[in-house]
Amino acid sequence: MRRLLLPLPLVLLLSIPCEASEWELTFFDDFDGEELDRTKWVPQDPWGIVRNDELQAYIMKAFEVRDGILCIRCEDEPAYYDGAKRDYRSGMMTTTGKFSQTYGRFEVRCKVPKGRGLWPAFWLLPEPPAWPPEIDVLEILCHEPDNIHFAHHWADPANPGGKNLSQSGEFKGVDFSEGFHTAAVEWEPGEIRWYVDGTLRHRSTEQVPDGPMFLLLNLAVGGWAEAPTPETVFPAEFQIDYVKAWKRKAK
Repeated sequence: MRRLLLPLPLVLLLSIPCEASEWELTFFDDFDGEELDRTKWVPQDPWGIVRNDELQAYIMKAFEVRDGILCIRCEDEPAYYDGAKRDYRSGMMTTTGKFSQTYGRFEVRCKVPKGRGLWPAFWLLPEPPAWPPEIDVLEILCHEPDNIHFAHHWADPANPGGKNLSQSGEFKGVDFSEGFHTAAVEWEPGEIRWYVDGTLRHRSTEQVPDGPMFLLLNLAVGGWAEAPTPETVFPAEFQIDYVKAWKRKAK
């Protein structure tokens, strides 16, 4: 991972709000109902397979709405997934088949758990489900909840079917386990920009995708986050206050 460190004056210059005059809201869920809204979300992994050396089973009962907050609950309880017994159960929800968009601003306000082995994420994939490309709005390894990772991935145009390529960055300083914070991307032709609490923290102009993508939120266990330790507290929750998407208004 490559760390992007900005001097204070530049950080202030890059604090760009999402102006209502520039954007039109296209998707919104503030989780004010009694349960997950199935008209907006599909509460399962589109592929239903184990990958990235992860340790969880994704189950459809991992979601709970409390006081306007959607909780993805991870437990150290076994469940069957992809033909095998897994040691943990957690949740993934997506908008595949319900909402996708080419370009725009995509934002989540959330709070993450703390503890080694936990890996919450907010990301975008092509519609219909495929990979790559992928845009990772937020990934956090919860033994470092103040270190936010950004990335996007694409197929190498010079080597079709070969190794995929990526561009990534990170920002250290906001502890997403201590309270609710926002993470967002603005994705436009030729550029992706990542924001934390409204401040620009990373950008990329490499191989920017140009087709419709849907939204995913999940709480994984293991993989890049490593295995949980005895100090990791379960149940753990990825708490989401809202998810929003906009498209830029035509001029």
